Amino acid sequence: MNANTNTINAVFRNHVVPNEQSSKRAGRPIFVDMEVCDLTFPANTKTKATFPAHEPEPNATRESVAAGGGVVTYAMLYNQQYLAFKDGNTQPLSGTPLSEAPFLMEGKRRELIALNVKTVEQLASLDGTPLKQLGMGGRELKNQAKAYLDNAAGSADITNLAAEVAALRQQLAEERSLRQEYMTNAADERTRPTLDPDGNPPTDEAPANLDEEDDLEPVVPPTEAEIDAMDDAALKEYIAKETGSRPKGNPSHTTLLAAAKELALV
Repeated sequence: MNANTNTINAVFRNHVVPNEQSSKRAGRPIFVDMEVCDLTFPANTKTKATFPAHEPEPNATRESVAAGGGVVTYAMLYNQQYLAFKDGNTQPLSGTPLSEAPFLMEGKRRELIALNVKTVEQLASLDGTPLKQLGMGGRELKNQAKAYLDNAAGSADITNLAAEVAALRQQLAEERSLRQEYMTNAADERTRPTLDPDGNPPTDEAPANLDEEDDLEPVVPPTEAEIDAMDDAALKEYIAKETGSRPKGNPSHTTLLAAAKELALV
């Protein structure tokens, strides 16, 4: 049982149970509240399991102990739901609610919820007997759910890439500005006349050659094809050469390509 598979519905509640020892001592019925976790399964309305919230969950505990950890209770395994229960809030679903699925009509959405299918991830994960419980068209619904999740993941990748490129562009712009400021200050220092002991410039000092760098050969930036052929190390070296600093962090190859092409204006 893995809380990350998005295939189990976990809901916590208080369950009233009799306390036999206290009842005997008091001579009247005594009840106590016990926090429990109800587990239901998508496309399976006949199976429901209830466990004490702070009892070890066998599979998660076995994996944790094997990795050198300790006991994992149901409250720990489904911690988001448990914390919401303790705060008196609606317990969140683990995944994307069916209400966010544009490919579902309201009638079909309600049918799925009645079958304990509450998220797009659960619908996409159905197979075998649970999938058959959806009846005719169930396979198509599963495929639509998978396509929706795949498209969403692709959009997220594009968004993340754009954010990475924007961050690197900002870094390069700042470093380019600092380098330009340094070069300007250095040029001013070179052209400032040398003063004599009285604070006056010598009359015979030759004027500074402001165009001494004009004789240098212009640097030809790499072509788009040449940039595409670079590996990550070569891209970082080129960016460092152009900006005076290597890219921070560990940007992806695509991000490095975009930054290098921007520097080369290709």
